Amino acid sequence: MKRGSMDLSIIITVYNQQHYLERALLSCLRQHIEALEIIVVDDGSEPAIVLPSLDVPSHVTLRLLSKSNGGVASARNLGISEAQGHFIKFLDCDDELLPECCSLQLSSLEPSRAELSIIGYKVLQADKWVQGIPKFDTLLQALFQGNVAPLHSFMYRTEDVRMVGGFDETERTLQAMEDYDFNFRLALAGVNAVTVHQTGVLYHRLANSRSSNTNKVHSANVRILLNAIETVVMSRSRQVCLLDLLQGIALLAVQSQDFCSFIKILPSLRQMVVESSQLMVSKFSLQVQSRLELAKHVDEKEFWILQKQLLSEVKLDPLQSLSPPGYALRPASPPLAAHYFDGVLLAKALAKASGSKALWLWGTGMWADYWLGMLGSFGVQPVGFIDSFVSDDGTTYKGLPCLGLSKVPDHLIEHVIICSRDSYFTIMHILSERQLDHRILHYVTI
Repeated sequence: MKRGSMDLSIIITVYNQQHYLERALLSCLRQHIEALEIIVVDDGSEPAIVLPSLDVPSHVTLRLLSKSNGGVASARNLGISEAQGHFIKFLDCDDELLPECCSLQLSSLEPSRAELSIIGYKVLQADKWVQGIPKFDTLLQALFQGNVAPLHSFMYRTEDVRMVGGFDETERTLQAMEDYDFNFRLALAGVNAVTVHQTGVLYHRLANSRSSNTNKVHSANVRILLNAIETVVMSRSRQVCLLDLLQGIALLAVQSQDFCSFIKILPSLRQMVVESSQLMVSKFSLQVQSRLELAKHVDEKEFWILQKQLLSEVKLDPLQSLSPPGYALRPASPPLAAHYFDGVLLAKALAKASGSKALWLWGTGMWADYWLGMLGSFGVQPVGFIDSFVSDDGTTYKGLPCLGLSKVPDHLIEHVIICSRDSYFTIMHILSERQLDHRILHYVTI
């Protein structure tokens, strides 16, 4: 490396969040690396972003770039075009890096053949921190099961970032899940990953953030996954196990309730002949069969029938007795997600729900469907659904009213069941602020 060159460029994007910028910058200045470039990109904020007055060490270069508002993808792409470091890290201005983050990741890349590094994270949801350490076999396999970590957990080689053209600015992402699409394109291009099994970043998930809009996120997720599957099918890649694809498709179809989009592409997977273990196929086959028996709509039934047919055609490897450490078998991935339920709490919740005269389910989608099915087996009918992003007062879900919390008077809420995994604690916080937390029927250990 030439003297005076940059080891790392950290690109911080900002849009109308001046109050968070100093905290993000200080977390960057605490990094223990020899040469650091920090690029702050103001994506058309009003008023314009101003760099706070900080003591910037001599080994750090700090720059502010400004552009008209075009979304976070375009802001990151401007930073990429200006970056001089051999490595790049992205940071949203409301998040933080822990002091050893960058040095640990640089060290993980230097002796390895990997091109990108992923470090563990802590997510702040309402007032509770949740920790995650990414674990997987290959990055591509993991991404078919979902986004593995927040963007600032990743460190990239600059040449790879530019090779795939930076972040997508087309209708495929529509200002949602750009990081997932970006990592997918890197993995599909053959970029290898190494993980650092320590916590390196803090992710402050805000209640009003783009990632909280589940409908928008699910729609973008479907488009991105379909694009990745088409790429794999066309390239006839053997990097991906068919079972990984089927499990990732099943999980997202249930979450988004978009079965039609995947019905169109499932038949094309028949040309993929990838060996799997009997254990993996058997576990997933049981889940598919149970979902088929519960399916009520024509497209949903067709989806699970196609899944079942493809599983029956999977070639088994009699020598593969151990399951690989892939995301396909991590606890969070099975579509039934039964591991999240605490048996004692669940029994108490069902008992109270059975006697409730005004029971509401907060959330729509996979978990809401589970609860609707369970409650139905006990003869319990909720009043309706509460959803954070309802825009039309006449909206319904599963034939029941679906309203924003502000449209539901307190006296009409006797009990609430939170039907969301990712936003459980955020919703708890919202209900607590409205002094309705005592009406929550908890079914998970908190």
